[in-house]
Amino acid sequence: MRTTTNWQELNLAERRMPTAAELDTATDRHPVLVKRGGHNDVVNHYALRLAGITEETPVPPGGTIGRGADGKLDGRLIDNALHLVEHLVPAPDRAERIDGLRLATRGYAATGVGTIRDCAVTPEDYAVLLAAREAGVLSTRVRALISALGLTSAAQVEDLFDVMEEWRDNGDPWLSVCVWGGVKFGLDGGLEAGATEEPYACDHAFSGMLIWEPDALVEAVEAVVRRGWRVGTHAYGDRAVRTLLDVYARVLERNPGLPAGTLLMEHGGLASPQQQARAVALGIPVTIQQPLLHDTAEVEEGFWGPERVARLFPARGWIDLGAQVSAGSDFPVGQFGAMRSVWGMTTRQTVIGVQGPEHAITDDEALTLHTAGAARLTGEANLRGALTPGRLADLTVWDQDPAQCPGDALRDLNPTHTFVGGLLVTPTGTR
Repeated sequence: MRTTTNWQELNLAERRMPTAAELDTATDRHPVLVKRGGHNDVVNHYALRLAGITEETPVPPGGTIGRGADGKLDGRLIDNALHLVEHLVPAPDRAERIDGLRLATRGYAATGVGTIRDCAVTPEDYAVLLAAREAGVLSTRVRALISALGLTSAAQVEDLFDVMEEWRDNGDPWLSVCVWGGVKFGLDGGLEAGATEEPYACDHAFSGMLIWEPDALVEAVEAVVRRGWRVGTHAYGDRAVRTLLDVYARVLERNPGLPAGTLLMEHGGLASPQQQARAVALGIPVTIQQPLLHDTAEVEEGFWGPERVARLFPARGWIDLGAQVSAGSDFPVGQFGAMRSVWGMTTRQTVIGVQGPEHAITDDEALTLHTAGAARLTGEANLRGALTPGRLADLTVWDQDPAQCPGDALRDLNPTHTFVGGLLVTPTGTR
């Protein structure tokens, strides 16, 4: 038994994560896995036993095996500890997954999203995407980064290339790892484990967690770029941003002549002005996800305090420094929707009110980050991102000007029509 990932502990009456003992009250005869976002699992005691996790189990580097106040296992697994249980989850039926992609891509298109950049695709996931493409059920384009999340050495990363090489430069405008594809690393945790320079507001003895040792990450990144692939690395807290820029600087120094945009920062959540300037000087593009801030601000405030939450995703600073920046949702942690993201970037509105209004940007700037900026990020500026002859004819039609929507109306504004490759996306597919 497992759950969806798109929820937060504040959605629960208890306003906290459940425990293994509490999940046992639902059933102690079947394994239960409650997954929150991409960094957290909670399992019942049956699942712990099934996975062979005991109080003596070594904690994986870059992971956490949670314990309660009494020192006993509480069922919580974070980051590199997730695989201890998740490798036991039965693979879903291929046909069901393809049908899920049919429904999901239509759902994206209905909100005005024509291309999805999926940053956590396993080789098996990509095989399913290929099957969905073959079946003609994709209603949006998909650009993938192959996941190296959970890996801790260059040798493990090298194993990915055995399957990745056949996907290089396939030329399919609907589904690709390239044009500018590659590998996704995770350097720190998410809301509750992002690596920060200062201790957490809720625990002054804790400042998050780095998943990779810097020297090991340098070797792993070099293994990728030597094969001619790109690298995107999750860095959320300011300590993680600093560490990643140190790693990327070393890679650039040791590998002169890398194509521009080879090394990418995903999130850069708590990047300081000095770190932003350094990223620009190094030529590191960055992706930012305003819906992630909107949906998690209250949870995050409990971990980091209000001052740091207000500094997350400083879009204004990135743009003013001339950074190559693009925007997205980080779904399923933040809700997707083309205008939901634009609305958040222009208002800095969150579930607990406006946070860091000085980081807001204009409507035109926000639209650019989601269109021309996104196309540039994926190496397709000559194909997408503008309505000119010879491009892929991806466009949306709206019944009102988004820039003129009053108040919060922009948040939930959806197009009347979405065209991808000149094809109209309808509730039953494209035509």
